[in-house]
Amino acid sequence: MPINTTTGAKEYDPARPGHTLNTSRLTEEDLTYEDAEPEIFAVVSAAGWQAEIAGEAVPLAVWVVLDDASMFGVVVGEDGLIDPLDSVENNPNFVRYSRGATER
Repeated sequence: MPINTTTGAKEYDPARPGHTLNTSRLTEEDLTYEDAEPEIFAVVSAAGWQAEIAGEAVPLAVWVVLDDASMFGVVVGEDGLIDPLDSVENNPNFVRYSRGATER
């Protein structure tokens, strides 16, 4: 059974382990999606962190890490739920993040 490679079709040798993988990199440079929005990579604990919103310290629930290496804090909403797509930075009264008092 022949397989297709960059140098043409070759017979498959079952005695040789491994396989051949052809990608677009053979004919083009590495492709990236330039208009794709960053996606959530991870959601991690934000214990000890808070957001300053209109002079009030609001505890963060989690940090959301995006696949472009950016991140933002998320707080518990008025409905008691956490929306990982709702950055606390979208609040018009958001000032900054800070470390809260250490709990022991």
